[in-house]
Amino acid sequence: MLPNLLIIGVPKAGTTSLFSYLNLHPQVFGSNPKEPGYFHPLRWGEELADIAKYEQAFLGYSNQKYAMEATPGYFYGGKKLSNEMKKLLPDSKVIVVLRDPVQRLFSFYKYKLSLGHIPSDLSFESYLDKCKSMPLDEKIKKKNYDYWGMEGGLYANLLETWNSTYGDNLKVCFFDDLVSDKNNFTSDICDWLNLNFNEIDSKKMVIENKSMLYRSKALQKFAISFDRSLEGLWNFMPFIKKPFSFFYNLFNSKPHNAVLNKSSRKELEEFYAKDIEKTRLFLEQKQISKFPEWMKV
Repeated sequence: MLPNLLIIGVPKAGTTSLFSYLNLHPQVFGSNPKEPGYFHPLRWGEELADIAKYEQAFLGYSNQKYAMEATPGYFYGGKKLSNEMKKLLPDSKVIVVLRDPVQRLFSFYKYKLSLGHIPSDLSFESYLDKCKSMPLDEKIKKKNYDYWGMEGGLYANLLETWNSTYGDNLKVCFFDDLVSDKNNFTSDICDWLNLNFNEIDSKKMVIENKSMLYRSKALQKFAISFDRSLEGLWNFMPFIKKPFSFFYNLFNSKPHNAVLNKSSRKELEEFYAKDIEKTRLFLEQKQISKFPEWMKV
């Protein structure tokens, strides 16, 4: 079995939570792992693995209406990735969740800190300087992905690319709506998928994948490995994960000291302004009329 529903972006916009919410529906089968990343090699100019490897992520599928996966990095693969996905999965639907690009970048930075992918003493301002100083042809390389954060908030051209491939089978929604009312947000997506939202036990809908800092990197590395080994269990029963996460975070997490100051915010708002305007114009053409504050003129 291969998927016919893919959450393709964007990173740090609630895609893990959305995956877990939809996976509570009896007519949705979520992949294990959540992010198979099968199409990722195309983003880096590499060859795809044998299709059998992708199929393994859907072992246990039992005739649900949708087989779903969520690899938010797919969004950035552009035309080559979208065309290959459509070719391999011709009847698939794709979902993109957009977030204020400034807040998305700040969250991405904190996430990379929590994983230990960037130096723990690297301030957000220094991180921005590093991103700006690295040439684009270097940033797009796989080894430099951690410093591609600024470009990750440029949505307009990529949305047009995915729309040209998927048309009405592309659903664009907003992180802001997920945060303000996760039930209504998920219900709207269920309507688009011709699913009954009331078949989801909304009491089990919990926020997933918050970025945190950790006291012990070694323990966090072990915890990530442990978490991935049980991803299939978490996907089917996410409510079981909650007490484990609570006690682990109580023991090993610590507050983020990172601050998004006014000057950095202003600089980034100016950097993204034209792309946000272009994104809004594109979405208006798709008959979207309700926009979050960061997209309003």
